[in-house]
Amino acid sequence: MKKILYTLVFLMTSFAALQAQHPTCTGTRYLTDSFAVDTIKGITFGNNTTVGGVNQDLKMDIFLPLNDTAQQRPTIVLAFGGSFIGGQREDMYSLCQFYAQRGYVAVTIDYRLYDGPFFPFPDSTDMADVTLKAISDMKAAVRYLREDAATTNLYKIDPNYIFSGGISAGGITAAHVAYVDSTDTIEPFIMTAVQNNGGWTGNSSTNTQYSAEVQGVINFSGGLRKGSYIDANDPPLFSVHDDADGTVPYARGSASVGFLPIMQIDGSFLMDAQATTVGVSTELITIPNSTGHVSYFQDSAAVWRDTVLESSLVFVHNILCPSVLSTEPLTILDPVELLVYPNPSFDQITLELGNISSNYDVLVFDNMGRLVHQQMSLNNTWVNLSKTDIGTGMYHVQIQFEDSRMIPIGTKVVFQ
Repeated sequence: MKKILYTLVFLMTSFAALQAQHPTCTGTRYLTDSFAVDTIKGITFGNNTTVGGVNQDLKMDIFLPLNDTAQQRPTIVLAFGGSFIGGQREDMYSLCQFYAQRGYVAVTIDYRLYDGPFFPFPDSTDMADVTLKAISDMKAAVRYLREDAATTNLYKIDPNYIFSGGISAGGITAAHVAYVDSTDTIEPFIMTAVQNNGGWTGNSSTNTQYSAEVQGVINFSGGLRKGSYIDANDPPLFSVHDDADGTVPYARGSASVGFLPIMQIDGSFLMDAQATTVGVSTELITIPNSTGHVSYFQDSAAVWRDTVLESSLVFVHNILCPSVLSTEPLTILDPVELLVYPNPSFDQITLELGNISSNYDVLVFDNMGRLVHQQMSLNNTWVNLSKTDIGTGMYHVQIQFEDSRMIPIGTKVVFQ
């Protein structure tokens, strides 16, 4: 699995325009399970009133890499799912544990849920209000973490690398925190909810001198009221979604509680399309032919769960550590020439390499990032790929050399 992670990193890395790395980018930090985890629970980060008029203290639980010497660490703030009417911050413990074991500070937060009357059932105006309350609460959580970084620095957080994320309603909240601002065209009834909930900063805490901006979004089956909220200067987006989701639509439709529609929303497919259009870095994993909601985190979906979680690691790692895995300087050799023929093909495709001085691996991934075929420790100047071994469709081929000075080669092949 570590080999696959290395390959995915190189697939997503541009050697043509290397960016500055985060100072903690050493070895396989942020990719592999390297730490035990410490937790600090029940930290109050804000306060406000629910829809039903109940005063609520907002709390977070923080998961920290134990015995970690890094003084500034990227942080992922996560919100639970539950259609804005249920759920609790403890629901995100397993995800927080997963990310903290790999070197992140991971935070799970409270946000206010709908506690008003259910007869008549809450309409889109009611749900806009409770969604804006959740957004206000997550913004307060982000500000709290930045305030700590600027003052007591108890959690050793890098304020320049805070990511928002969540499942379902939590993903909706995280996406709106990242992508909605005063430059967007907002419908009047939603604008009223914005104004009633503290405007663009929210009103869940008073420390508004600190920014609530995030540097990326991890969206598990969430969405935006309008995908067009995503602008060219917005942060990167990672999404996963079932393609026939009946709770939060994959494309455009009604988000529902049970069988009752509550609000029109654009799901991950349209968010990803808009991000692509405006040039925002984006990745979407689609769970095909699935009517489930967040099916990939169910106990019966272990393969999907691994793929989803590992892909989210690679996505964030690529933001933090965009050049190479090692911080040691490398002498990069000239790229190896590659010929691919015939392509497309009905049966067999040949990969022909120029002069090489290193053994290499050939790995073939489908469009969802799954490894479907591999040939390891090769040393000849050509290799054949067979439709019988791989199947019909478009695939991403990665050639990874054992000599780290040689740039990996990526190409696409199509079997008809």
